[in-house]
Amino acid sequence: MTEVNKQRFYKKLAVTGLAFTLVGAGTLGLHSLNFTGEPTVASAAAETYTTTANLNIRSGPSTSNAIIATVKQGTQLTVIGQAANGWLKVSYQGKTGYVSSEYVKKSASSTTKTYVTTANLNIRSGPSTSSAIVVTVKQGTQLTSTEQAANGWLKVSYQGKTGYVSTQYVKESTGSSEPAPAPAASVYVATANLNVRTTASTSGAVMATLKAGTQLDVTAKAANGWLKITYQGKVGYVSGQYVRALAGMKVVSNPESIQVVVNKQNKLPENYVPKDLVYTTIPFTFKEQTEKKKMRSEAAAAIAQLFAGAKKQGVTLLGVSAYRSHTTQSALFSSYVQRDGYDKAATYSALPGTSEHETGLGIDVTKGDGTCAAQDCFGETKEAAWLDAHAAEYGFIIRYPKGKDAVTGYKYEPWHLRYVGKPVAQAIKSKGITLEEYYGIK
Repeated sequence: MTEVNKQRFYKKLAVTGLAFTLVGAGTLGLHSLNFTGEPTVASAAAETYTTTANLNIRSGPSTSNAIIATVKQGTQLTVIGQAANGWLKVSYQGKTGYVSSEYVKKSASSTTKTYVTTANLNIRSGPSTSSAIVVTVKQGTQLTSTEQAANGWLKVSYQGKTGYVSTQYVKESTGSSEPAPAPAASVYVATANLNVRTTASTSGAVMATLKAGTQLDVTAKAANGWLKITYQGKVGYVSGQYVRALAGMKVVSNPESIQVVVNKQNKLPENYVPKDLVYTTIPFTFKEQTEKKKMRSEAAAAIAQLFAGAKKQGVTLLGVSAYRSHTTQSALFSSYVQRDGYDKAATYSALPGTSEHETGLGIDVTKGDGTCAAQDCFGETKEAAWLDAHAAEYGFIIRYPKGKDAVTGYKYEPWHLRYVGKPVAQAIKSKGITLEEYYGIK
């Protein structure tokens, strides 16, 4: 085998990753090749290269080195050095390795580009809708990127965070004519059932009817008391008479955290669903196997221990309502608004996205006979007294304690338990404070 053929042979192995055993190396004339030591790598300014075939990234500049990762054709790699024997030192997803230079090409000169979102958009941890949501940004938000889009996704930076967005909902900014986004400090909400119309007038055709409590994507204010909104990708108008701006509301960046703070100023990402919901094993006031019996797995195990602990001390408890989906919370809040009006409903029920029940970490409980469920009379029972004294031992707090309405935004609810883990629960109990006060936030 000639030297040229030998080089081609080994470069092909760099791509396919075929396992082989060298038998009779002397007969094959391979005695002159030595892969035991790593050659000197010349450092270079980092450049972006793109793979031209499916390619193995190895721990050293040789096919005899271990495979760190296998990347698909079209993957972008950052080259940080060049080895003398036709291999390149690269960085990929925080790992450093080597690839054959025969199967990569230098990418077009990378420059930072600015993009603008054309709809409210999730920035995810990876290029897939199955990846976790890093943050949700509003329509009109500017994002920066130094990489080319691949497979319909774009790697972007936003407020110091890096993630991926679907290219379907961004466009490259011209830097001059982009409309300003709706004020980031406000979230708008319908205070009654509300028609979305094609024009800023009651003469406009009705595009949709939104329930009270629905959050609105307001893009502009019309001069005649109407608001321009985006709904399901379409532009429409609603009367400002039935819309309220909720100043200061933010979308939480850590919805999967056991200690996440969800309240009237901190909401979950739109249509958030916990990943590890399971059915609890505790008894409820009803028999049906519905979502209300679900909690996140860690909280479900803890509530079972709490119920068992109470039983041993002669206290019998029943579950009333645990997890609620975004859809369920929307319907519930809307029904309360219809009955009591928006302002009163907001004192005892949460806007969709701001309910602890949507986290899978909250649960309402009551007495073993089912009476006083979610009623003030529960506060006078031995069951409520036991929970106040012992819930923290199992990682739960009374989320809305007496006298803390101004802090939590809700009246006293001795039946509403929230799982935060034993260390945090016991610290909150010992200090007589709320979750907001523990973290020093609103």
